[in-house]
Amino acid sequence: MKFTSTKENLLAGINTVQKAISTKGAVPVLTGIYIKAENNQMTFSATDLELGITCVQPVQVIEEGHAVIPAHFFAEIVRRLPNTNLIFSYDNETVSTKIEYDQAETNIKCWRGEEFPGISILDDGHMITINPAVFKSLVKQTSFCANMNDPRPIFTGVLLEVKGNNLTMVGTDSHRLAVKMCKIDNLTNEDFTIIVPVKSLNEISRILKDDSEDVLTIRCNNRVINFECNGIRLSSRLVDGTFPNYRQVIPEDYNLLIKAKKKQLQESIERASLFVPERDGSSVLHFKISDGNLNVVSKSEYGTVNENINIYTEGDELSILFNAKYLLDAFKTMDFDDLDIKMGGSLSPAVFRPLNDESYLYLLLPLRG
Repeated sequence: MKFTSTKENLLAGINTVQKAISTKGAVPVLTGIYIKAENNQMTFSATDLELGITCVQPVQVIEEGHAVIPAHFFAEIVRRLPNTNLIFSYDNETVSTKIEYDQAETNIKCWRGEEFPGISILDDGHMITINPAVFKSLVKQTSFCANMNDPRPIFTGVLLEVKGNNLTMVGTDSHRLAVKMCKIDNLTNEDFTIIVPVKSLNEISRILKDDSEDVLTIRCNNRVINFECNGIRLSSRLVDGTFPNYRQVIPEDYNLLIKAKKKQLQESIERASLFVPERDGSSVLHFKISDGNLNVVSKSEYGTVNENINIYTEGDELSILFNAKYLLDAFKTMDFDDLDIKMGGSLSPAVFRPLNDESYLYLLLPLRG
């Protein structure tokens, strides 16, 4: 294998696939980046056997071939190379790659390309397409509720539910729930439900460009999901199990309706949170809601905050405790400013929606006093 490339194209390929590189080291070749030179393009691939990412970059191929280069050394040396024409050549006898630049060269010991495991490519199963920017918005507004460190696998993933040409994405950790819906093109006209690891969703969202003119194509079966867009493919195993019935926990009745400005409420909560450092996973804020007023109170050994916000209220007075972090996590992802909040009581879940929009909701369980 021999090719020439720019530093910029090499870094683009490395940065795209780097999050799929195995960090455990149990299988040494998985700590490398697979490269394949053919048809004047370079294919970059990395996988930890749960997540796999592949992308292509233009290069000038002199001799076709493939190899696996240790990711750490590959990334670090390329970042430090000058912005000049780079010549890569792989020696099959010494199993090493030589990089020539200016009047210098660097050699890196490699693995043979044949040692790299394949990344799952689906050509059947369910298939939908969606605008990349819309998909990124869905991930942003739901994935924060999942917990990739939860010992219960179900809560490390996000539900993708397709019915007709509608996609619903749901994230929860059993204390909070975010639901977001949008329109898609269901190319196989099949309804399905899958659970995708939140790590995989966050990674494809990071890779996708907001201004992409291409569509995001999603293929899946009951084990694997593929995301493809602009020459990038991400493959991920699915989470096995049954997702909680999220519709069952969304209350139909409420005793108090609030209409408020998200920005105003968020800024008040941010100030109040300064004096309630998070301990044991919760930072407690006290809401007292009466006719046209929301009183936000926080108290700790460090200080107190007591603020009043003018809001629209309809229904009973209420005193309720919330985890401030869980409120702010949601507010930071919301792309609207007018909030419609419904509450059933001091121990009932609160439901936050955009005004006159049923496509999104955030449900939060209150804390016990």
